[in-house]
Amino acid sequence: GEVVAMMIHLFRGRTSRDDDDGGCCGTLTSGGTESILLACKAHRDRARDLRGIASPEIVAPTTVHAAFQKAAHYFGMRLILVDVDERTGLVDVDDVRRNMTRNTVLVAGSAPNFPHGIIDPIRELSELARERGVGFHSDCCLGGMILPFVERLQADGRLDDVASRPDDDVDVDVIPPYDFRLPGVTSLSADMHKYGYAPKGASCVMYSSEELRRYQYFVSIDWTGGIYASPTLAGSRPGGISVATWAGMVHLGEEGYLELTEGIIRTARAIREGIRGENGIDGLEVIGNPLSSVVAFRSTSPKEVNIYGVGQAMAKNGWNLNSLQYPSCLHICCTNLHCGKETAFLTDLRSAVEEVRAHPEKYAGGSAAVYGMAHSIPDATLLEPIARGFVDALFSG
Repeated sequence: GEVVAMMIHLFRGRTSRDDDDGGCCGTLTSGGTESILLACKAHRDRARDLRGIASPEIVAPTTVHAAFQKAAHYFGMRLILVDVDERTGLVDVDDVRRNMTRNTVLVAGSAPNFPHGIIDPIRELSELARERGVGFHSDCCLGGMILPFVERLQADGRLDDVASRPDDDVDVDVIPPYDFRLPGVTSLSADMHKYGYAPKGASCVMYSSEELRRYQYFVSIDWTGGIYASPTLAGSRPGGISVATWAGMVHLGEEGYLELTEGIIRTARAIREGIRGENGIDGLEVIGNPLSSVVAFRSTSPKEVNIYGVGQAMAKNGWNLNSLQYPSCLHICCTNLHCGKETAFLTDLRSAVEEVRAHPEKYAGGSAAVYGMAHSIPDATLLEPIARGFVDALFSG
């Protein structure tokens, strides 16, 4: 309960002292995927109960976490994905509006998203959902626990020296609202096992009211084993993770989180500006204006510089970057381990681009070949059995 209370406070939730309906509430879960699954289930069940929706739909940008696809698959929902701008990484709110129907039960957005580190227009999307009388989920699982502290650091002027230099298309580094300050946000997920520095298996799903949270639960009153009530997907859960999460959060405190966040954001913004700034890296461009810890970049001339080849070249120097698709790009998710290494990263990245440009044949295999093949296959569903076979191999003797 104390961990949930701390999380609600962090994300500006109303408490029972503020509201007659009980205010914001939540439960602990095993991770971001379970948090998202439960939020989708709660909105589905509530819409079925109160509105009679038999064919529930979720509308979200293409950049939302795959857990929303998993939720739709598990719970018989339809997920409608709306394209984002390849340059800015942002979804057009009007496009989301056009994709909403009478069956829409939930709109979702990320703060920030996993692929590009871009914060969706949560204010506009959540207000659209509120106007339509449907729920809105703000997914803050990746980097969400950083954003509240970034806001405080910026308010105190502690990040002024690493702010972006705005041009015609890029705004300054103001964090847009993403949490329960917005009346349209009905649920929110955040992982303590990422930048909360808790052990793996610690996340929190929060709701704007106790009434909505009750739709998350499962209750059986006629089981021969007795009355069974479960708040989350798992029946048995390890209590040690919850205790360790509480201990870690109390130990670090707000000042501890501020110090760690400052180092991470300074590193991420130094990398961002080092790629796109006046003396940036020729052949690369940053996607959008990332404001948190994730910086994604792609090739400006794919035929000249294979971005996946750049990833391979960086791996030779010990940098593990995530390969992403649609568009083809790489990202670095900055952590405390990267602090102070931004100059080394940028030096190696510049060298990697030059190496791939000069010797493209050396980087035609490996992940570059796999992702290149994936993009060239007319029917992407052919890749599904390959992915299933890979998972099978993980459990083979």
